[in-house]
Amino acid sequence: MTFRAFHGCREDEKLNGNTFSVDFSGEFVSTAGNTDCLEDTVNYGKVYELVASVMGGERCNLLETLASRIMEEVRTAFPQFLHIKVSVGKKNPPVAGPCEWSRITTEWNRDE
Repeated sequence: MTFRAFHGCREDEKLNGNTFSVDFSGEFVSTAGNTDCLEDTVNYGKVYELVASVMGGERCNLLETLASRIMEEVRTAFPQFLHIKVSVGKKNPPVAGPCEWSRITTEWNRDE
């Protein structure tokens, strides 16, 4: 998923925005393989809406904060997840040298 958003520690990042990418994956038990019904699985359109809401919502200084907020929103909406992995990247981060992306990844397991 790709978004134009206004997150970062520097004021120019919050004012001018940047391109962010979000990769989401999750593991859950579902009967949808047998029923072919959307009601029996996770609605990925809804997952996208939740991610978009976080990315367009309250500004964050850190990618870690964005990833944590995304994870919490999805966990709350879809308690059937057993494992969630979220990666958030920022294009051309403001560092002292060439860098296409900065990216963090966080994971959650129900059993931990």
